[in-house]
Amino acid sequence: MRVLFLIAWFAPAAVALMIALGALIAHRTRTRTRRTRLQATIMIVQITTIGNEETVNEIVRAIRSYRLDFIKRIWVVTEPWAKARYEGVDERIVVPEGFQCRARYKARALEYSRRLRAARGLDREDVKIVFLDDDSLPTKRYLQKAFESDADVCEGITAPRRGYGRLLSHMDDLRTMNCLFACSVFQGLGHPIHVHGEGLCVRGSSEAIVTWDFPVFASEDLVFGHSALLRGMSWGFIWEYIQITSPFTWHDFLVQRQRWLWGNIHAIRHVLPLRTTWPVILKYAQGTFTFVVSSLGIAFALTGRLHAVARLAPWLYGSLALWLVTFAFCGAINAGASRGWRRARNLLFAPLLAWVTSAVAIGVLVVALFRGDPGRFEVIEKTDPKRRQPKPPAPPVAPSPDDITVVLPDAESLLDIWR
Repeated sequence: MRVLFLIAWFAPAAVALMIALGALIAHRTRTRTRRTRLQATIMIVQITTIGNEETVNEIVRAIRSYRLDFIKRIWVVTEPWAKARYEGVDERIVVPEGFQCRARYKARALEYSRRLRAARGLDREDVKIVFLDDDSLPTKRYLQKAFESDADVCEGITAPRRGYGRLLSHMDDLRTMNCLFACSVFQGLGHPIHVHGEGLCVRGSSEAIVTWDFPVFASEDLVFGHSALLRGMSWGFIWEYIQITSPFTWHDFLVQRQRWLWGNIHAIRHVLPLRTTWPVILKYAQGTFTFVVSSLGIAFALTGRLHAVARLAPWLYGSLALWLVTFAFCGAINAGASRGWRRARNLLFAPLLAWVTSAVAIGVLVVALFRGDPGRFEVIEKTDPKRRQPKPPAPPVAPSPDDITVVLPDAESLLDIWR
């Protein structure tokens, strides 16, 4: 038992080493770019949403303000019943109600947009697509690095900077940590573990081969990323930030985690082969083992039941310090948009809440597991309910060129083409 305690207690040291390794891989990839691939000429930034006009328009304005020196197009992909108006977008793509494929919910919308790109000749190697949720904003450097990357598929670090400082936003510090130590290493070496949809960058030619047409209701990003690996696509990692928004309520926090967990379970059991998903299973086991066993070990040590490890106390204190420093590092990243006292407070709270953050992550997974498979893509609020103001009904307006519905040929014809 003492051996298990020691393994769990020294896990923070391994995490710190992996973060350093991930940074080194990203640096070497950046400075030794081979340029063996056709350089991208066009970037499509696609926001997939079912409304959320306020947040989408904010994201579009921010991206337009970057004034990037390469050609970019902003697409918003939505459903017919979502009547929001989007400003500054190049196209508003509406998925027809009659469109059919194996994918459901968000994955269905992604598959429709993919077929639209193929019909327009945008399924090329020099076309890159960056996929965003309607609450995620990439930094300018993120888009630049994604555009320059040689990889077929790449992504960067999720950082809950949008509204950071709330208790639930600190619960997302672990998402940043997972990106720093797991994604940066394994995606950097070409084999993803977890894959997040926020900021996922894909070549048009790779998307055409992999597609989004899988029998899934959630975790379409995980399925796409691992399917790309199975089809021989190259993976990369960029050391820049995709700024996300944490849930605003505990209910939404649980709903989000339940969707992720059961989406992953469905993908592992029914869609992806074990030879590519075993690291995902191992990652879940590692996180649970480290928290539970290390917490038990601390309890035993405080009650005087672990005298045999007393001589290792300095090393254990060092590992604990590394654990807290790692959380502080995540807090520094996530507090990037704050200033002054607020920034100092966020930097302080991240390590102080380290154990709580870890406990909540495990506890929510257990609750989500017992609540069972939702079987659908449950959407959460993307704006703070306390600040949301009711809007008066908008007067009827004539359709404008910026508010168009792009309709492909009927679904059966398209399916015949792809058969």
